[in-house]
Amino acid sequence: MANRRPTTITAPNVLAVEGEDDKSFFEALLRYIAVRQVQIVPVGGKDRFKERLPALLNTPGFYRPDGSSFVKRLAIVRDKDQDSVFQSMVNIVGRAGLTPPAREGAFSQGSPQVGILIMPGQGIEGTMLEDLCLETVKTCAAMDCVNKFAECATALPNGPKNASKAKCQAFLAAQPDIVNSVGLGAQKGYWDLDSPALGALKQFIHQLK
Repeated sequence: MANRRPTTITAPNVLAVEGEDDKSFFEALLRYIAVRQVQIVPVGGKDRFKERLPALLNTPGFYRPDGSSFVKRLAIVRDKDQDSVFQSMVNIVGRAGLTPPAREGAFSQGSPQVGILIMPGQGIEGTMLEDLCLETVKTCAAMDCVNKFAECATALPNGPKNASKAKCQAFLAAQPDIVNSVGLGAQKGYWDLDSPALGALKQFIHQLK
């Protein structure tokens, strides 16, 4: 079943993400930048970190029998839904008994070290991973079609509720082999993983080496 917590932790670095689509995206990114020994754990949505983080810490393998942490670094990546989302995640991490980082994109000095990054990243307009993906392909020819679609769809009486997700779907529909999710798009190489827009995210992920 999707979004179930793992039965055991087997890697010294854990990346907690919102859902299965995010997992697929980060699997492609980790492979592309050659970062290994990272176990990606989807928690089932941005509103579930509060309950799923303590459950993750109780997963067999996270701590050794002597109580020390097998996991060296725990990275948390989630979408932005409000300006205070970083502080909200800091509070969740603290209530779970871990040491939160002092700032976004950095890792704390606790055991395990904890890092938090909020999508789409500072300086990028939007509130989610989809906005970051669109930023990586903003100069692609297909985006002309996507922007025309978005302009038309926005004018509909009952247009898309989430413009960024709609634009991602339109972009993916313009590719040779159509896929229906951001993560699968990353697996297919449709997002530009060399884009400077991914600089902060790559820097964060490289700390899991």
